[in-house]
Amino acid sequence: MKRYLLLILVYACTITFVQAQDKISKNNTPQNKFHSFNTVQILNGSSTTSLAINTVNGFQFGKLFTGIGTGFDYYYHTSVPLFLEARFNLIDCKNKLQLFANGGLSFSFSTQNKKFEYNAGPYKTGSTYGGGLDYLITSGNQAFILGVAFSNKQVIQMVNNYLWNSLLNKWENIPTKDIYSLNRIAIRLGWMF
Repeated sequence: MKRYLLLILVYACTITFVQAQDKISKNNTPQNKFHSFNTVQILNGSSTTSLAINTVNGFQFGKLFTGIGTGFDYYYHTSVPLFLEARFNLIDCKNKLQLFANGGLSFSFSTQNKKFEYNAGPYKTGSTYGGGLDYLITSGNQAFILGVAFSNKQVIQMVNNYLWNSLLNKWENIPTKDIYSLNRIAIRLGWMF
């Protein structure tokens, strides 16, 4: 866990350093701009249909955007993703078509397994990744986002597994690791400023 926090800290410092070294244009404003991408997603997979809410904040460097994101993912088991995202402008006129990819960690938020209620035990941090296309309909410095994406979320639960130990003459808990890899298609709506 400390390793991931260190990675996020290094990323934030790098963005700050790059921004500080940014060249100033003729009208005395930085050439690279801060953006916030905020989306509501309808997630559809083989298990269920659900929602996710995400925000990604970062900086635009020409055609490339990089940022850090978080939110709530309600698919199958509620989790809080923390991820890095990169975007590239494929079509860069008044409206934009962007290709994006992201990857990071998925922290369990709820404690009960809704699908298998008899499974009890703690949850571990899983992974998350995704990619897709967003069409941005711009209005000044803001844009309406309409997109489609594929994403994967990993849910890991250490399920209690009680077995009889005849040597000690008692029940012992030997947890088993249940790993769920959840693939979803997302329809994305949002706002960028």
